[in-house]
Amino acid sequence: MGTKYLSLTQLGWDHFRVVLEVARTGTLVAAARRLGVDQSTVSRRLAQVEFSTGGTIFKRNRQGLSLTPLGNEIFSRVEKMEASLLEIQGITSKGTIASGRVTIASMEGIGSLLIARSLKALSVAYPEIEVHLVTTSNHVDISKREADIFVSFFEPATGSLVTQKIADVCFHLYASDEYIGGRTIMLPTDLQGETFIGYIDDPIFLPSARWLEEFIENPKIGFRATSMFSQMNAAQEGLGIVMLPNYAQAELSGLRKIVPDRFTTVPLYISVQQDSQFLPHIRAVYDSLLGYLGETVS
Repeated sequence: MGTKYLSLTQLGWDHFRVVLEVARTGTLVAAARRLGVDQSTVSRRLAQVEFSTGGTIFKRNRQGLSLTPLGNEIFSRVEKMEASLLEIQGITSKGTIASGRVTIASMEGIGSLLIARSLKALSVAYPEIEVHLVTTSNHVDISKREADIFVSFFEPATGSLVTQKIADVCFHLYASDEYIGGRTIMLPTDLQGETFIGYIDDPIFLPSARWLEEFIENPKIGFRATSMFSQMNAAQEGLGIVMLPNYAQAELSGLRKIVPDRFTTVPLYISVQQDSQFLPHIRAVYDSLLGYLGETVS
């Protein structure tokens, strides 16, 4: 028996969700994983949508699948359908027990040192909520729903998010006694000729390179890493001077604050999907994070 193709008005939400997830992930395999179905199901539903709309929605390239002009038109409208469904879910779930999975994305240091510590109180208050924490040195595209909540040192430039500043985080320079070796490093002028520890492809939203260059032209970087913890460990071993946020509590790791009168502050932001911000489980996590981080880093 051949495949029975449906008209556009006969398609269900499961068909249109395929368009969203393939567009967001770029592959059938990844879309299938996010939808909880097999790849053949994703392929079949996508073929049905393309048949019903009378055009090609995706084109293949080396990076995977990308939207055609028709696909972009359909995607934007299906996103609005998704937003409306989430709004309905938020309305109908008022007064119910907050439950479900919430994915938080952030940089490694924030996630490990701040967010993970904040979850104990949340788990007591909302035992039915399952939190997934994604920590990475790379950019997480929350507009593609790779996460529900995003905590970062920069304000995402997409209109699909609601973003709020949490607080200003102080960054200081630190070094080990082994590296300092009895020298006095109290003023910016004392930094000339020193060796520093930094990021690989220093992210534009971190202040380290820019702040150093205010004092030193072309500072010498002796060690780079994508991980803040790797940088802190390297500083403990005497490899150089590192810039760390105050919440890293570097003094407990044997590091000493140098040039103590000079520091820089960077705003910390929290973002949430605009159309899902009032879903009970997401709102509970968002409010809990906002309160904890505001008290901890300010």
